[in-house]
Amino acid sequence: MMAGRPKKGDHGLDLDRIVDAAWALVDREGVDALSTRSLASDLNVKGPALYWHVRNKQQLLSLMVERALGKTIVPTSPDVPWWEWMRTIGREQRRTFLAHRDSGIIASLAPPTDRLRDEIFPEAIKPLMDAGFTRSEAASAFGGLASFVLGAVIYEQHPETRNFLLAYHDPDVAFEFALDAYVRGLRERLEAKRGD
Repeated sequence: MMAGRPKKGDHGLDLDRIVDAAWALVDREGVDALSTRSLASDLNVKGPALYWHVRNKQQLLSLMVERALGKTIVPTSPDVPWWEWMRTIGREQRRTFLAHRDSGIIASLAPPTDRLRDEIFPEAIKPLMDAGFTRSEAASAFGGLASFVLGAVIYEQHPETRNFLLAYHDPDVAFEFALDAYVRGLRERLEAKRGD
């Protein structure tokens, strides 16, 4: 239950503005600086006005991830095979998360929102089901892609692990290599299934 009805002086506060401000605060100061109190201060509102829209920090983190991931689910096209579409999703997710400081940590801490669970994820796995994967296989395949991207982002955003990676390879090249291997493996698995 949200507390404290918005007041006239809350300057049009809504979820979009709250999530935008939360990402701006994290990009500027890091996730450790993010709290409902610091966010309310940045938005120039009182705490109760913020709590009307967001119950707590955990829900805020989830909404931030929902916004980021929702933008990466690009529409499919009849001219683009599912495996190329999936590569595009992987690249978009990595690019989107790397554009925000500490996004890997945030994504690893945030439970999925109802919208992510009920709308975004089913939309994401539909092209894989249309290609011939079962619902369970499609969910596993897309979930695996998300896990791979998240792991890569966390490594790249942590200075010590990034330096370790740089000692061996270019992170962009390594990401493309691993992404190709993952998607190629899914494609081969589906083709083998069709041949049974």
